[in-house]
Amino acid sequence: MVLRLIFSEQPLRKILIFCQLYSAVSRHSVIASNCDDGHDVFAKVKENSLMGTFIANLSFTAQPSSNHLHLKLSGKDADWFYLEGRTIRLNSTSTRTIDREIHGTVLTATVRCYEHKALQAEHRILVEVLNENDNKPEFLQRSVQPLQLSELTAVNSVVFTVQATDADGDTLTYVIDETSPDARYFRVDLPNSGKVVLNKPLDYEIKTQLQLTLYAVETNTKEHYNTTATITISVIDGDDQYPQFQPCTLLSANHSNRICANPLYTANITENEQDIVLDFFPGPIQAVDGDEGLRTPVKYTILSGADNGRFVIDSNSGEVRLTRRVENRLLIPTLRLRVMAAQTDDPLKYAVATVLVRVLAENRFPPQFSRSTYHGFVSEKANPASLVMTYGNKLLILEATDQDFTEGFNPRLQYSLNSQPNSSQLFYITQEGLLIAKTSLLHLGHKYFLEVLATDLESGDTVKAALHVEVLQKGQPVPQGPLGAGHVYRGETVGRAEGVAGVCLILLAITLFTLVRCIRMIREKRDHVIRTSVADNKHPNVCLRWFRMMNQSQPMTLVEETFSYHNEVFSEYDHSASPFYGKQGIYTKTEEPPPSSSVNLPSVTLNKSLREPRRNYLALRPNGRPVNRFNNKTVSFHDYVVVREWDEESEENTETTFTTEVEICTNLEEMDMDCELENDDSDLPGDISV
Repeated sequence: MVLRLIFSEQPLRKILIFCQLYSAVSRHSVIASNCDDGHDVFAKVKENSLMGTFIANLSFTAQPSSNHLHLKLSGKDADWFYLEGRTIRLNSTSTRTIDREIHGTVLTATVRCYEHKALQAEHRILVEVLNENDNKPEFLQRSVQPLQLSELTAVNSVVFTVQATDADGDTLTYVIDETSPDARYFRVDLPNSGKVVLNKPLDYEIKTQLQLTLYAVETNTKEHYNTTATITISVIDGDDQYPQFQPCTLLSANHSNRICANPLYTANITENEQDIVLDFFPGPIQAVDGDEGLRTPVKYTILSGADNGRFVIDSNSGEVRLTRRVENRLLIPTLRLRVMAAQTDDPLKYAVATVLVRVLAENRFPPQFSRSTYHGFVSEKANPASLVMTYGNKLLILEATDQDFTEGFNPRLQYSLNSQPNSSQLFYITQEGLLIAKTSLLHLGHKYFLEVLATDLESGDTVKAALHVEVLQKGQPVPQGPLGAGHVYRGETVGRAEGVAGVCLILLAITLFTLVRCIRMIREKRDHVIRTSVADNKHPNVCLRWFRMMNQSQPMTLVEETFSYHNEVFSEYDHSASPFYGKQGIYTKTEEPPPSSSVNLPSVTLNKSLREPRRNYLALRPNGRPVNRFNNKTVSFHDYVVVREWDEESEENTETTFTTEVEICTNLEEMDMDCELENDDSDLPGDISV
């Protein structure tokens, strides 16, 4: 074969090759080669070993440093090794380390031995990479994706399976983190399988989303590396709940046993009201499907109490309408209905609520507060709460009255506060109208502005009043009145105010005294004028004439009165023949007087000794006429006296007419021209005197 190769090449080249072969064969046959001492290398190294880690020693006897012996590495993984004399070492860096999971479990290379630049031998190098537990388990992403579960999923069923891998090939065990919030819903029966089982029922109405944390742990290594994964489970609502009337009142505080008590709906109507929509408390009639995720529509029906069509209900909205009035609230004070709400897709799922309608008298008056603004004061204290006081250190009571009730007390009034955002948690009002302040949270000197509401729960009427609360310093007195509402006055300020008030009272007393004094002087002056006019026979309220009605609106004309005395007639007159004999001083008017004073009246001469004069004499002067020559004469005649009474308050004259028998006596002995008028006023009213 060699000869064939030689002869097949070009002649010159053939000669050279032949010479080389001959020389090598001849040398090998004469001298033993140094490369013959070597053999294949089998070694082990740990992954992640450092640079220069010893691998193996070559078995060559000669040192490769000699001029005639040379070693060289080659092969697929030759770059992982380098020669240090006859020693093979690991060639790695800080950024380039050997990894069994990446570079494989065996590294292969070839060492070639050259002698006099001629290849003498080749030996294989096989290095097993030993596994180091340098990798943690990892969950497969497809097994830990978010998933959905129906709340109707059966308990003890496998709901999902997780899977994790370990690059080092370690055995893994799956464990649920018991500290995760929803760990109680699941369990893992076979730790090596990764199958997760539902441990308790799901409820969409309680929890719509669950989170579960699982561990994948190495069990056959001393490191026990692990990895975690959090899985989000969304609960899908199932049709397992009945309709519920709103608002829902839970019978138990345990949310795991969610059972709603249907509310009692109440409404008020008045007599003779009809064709109205009822307004219910605590809210309109409304039922919803208990399955919040489904919200199946419901249909409303009146089971009982419709009273032959008096009440009708809208099957879709639940609105109740009164179609016929109630004639007498005393006979029918209340009406009771039972309303059913059933699912449209499943009528067997329904709920029933009670409706109570009260018939009331007409509400005529809304509630009212006694004042529009209330002022309260609270002292700075270490106590957590304190009652708010008002002026005079009196307890502040916020109370509204309702005139529809006896004494204004409405038991259905509800008090509440409509406060500012910064004071909503600082005050509380009781249903008795007492205001409680959280003094530990109040700021000294700060004013809080609130609004108190009084609501009639039956009629719905609401009244408001302003409420101002001021925080006083500890030990600072509460103001005694509105003057101290803004701030508290000191002692000297109060004393100064009292002094000013005293001076004002003194000035007022002096003014009143002066006014009363002036009024008295005016009255005395007027009385003096009246007495003088009476004495001069010019008083407008006394007129000795035939009685006639006097027109007060026209001035009175004073007519001089003339008396004619006929001595002859009087001397010859028989006293006993007179019809008035023995009746002196008695009122004798029996008919209207003549129309004028010119009519002559019969006169009667009276015996002066038969009468005893009275004390009430009114002195009259004969209008300044000269005294006649008669010394003593007694004249008796009938006349009419007009008496005007002056009303000081209304400044009006009241005129009263009486008929009396008047006797005028003249005594001219001392020439004083006095004449006395005697009047018998026994028949006059008690409040009139002449």
